[in-house]
Amino acid sequence: MKKIAIIALALVLAGAACYAVEKTPKATEPIGAVIEAGGVFVGLIVGTVEKATTGEKTITVRSEDGETRVFPFAETVKIVDTGFNALTLNQLKAGEKVAVTYKKEGGVQKAGAVTVEK
Repeated sequence: MKKIAIIALALVLAGAACYAVEKTPKATEPIGAVIEAGGVFVGLIVGTVEKATTGEKTITVRSEDGETRVFPFAETVKIVDTGFNALTLNQLKAGEKVAVTYKKEGGVQKAGAVTVEK
């Protein structure tokens, strides 16, 4: 009877040990990759501001790999600093490091959010 109880206990502990091991999730896409979500392409670019034009509502960003992109602003664009303080387009200065989250709408990549990094 003791042997059966010990065997049963050993099986319960072995089964619990097998299910206790958690797998670490792995990223399936590289950081900054363009991902299609519901028909809308979404991406992220990190770089420095070259030019911010208030009249045209655009921002020109040079990425860390040297690529320059011009983003018109979406209607609901949010510009914030790392402390989540709201900024305006004319407060962006050339040379500031920014992260621009953009989405592709109608063939045009529009800035949806701009975060100024310090």
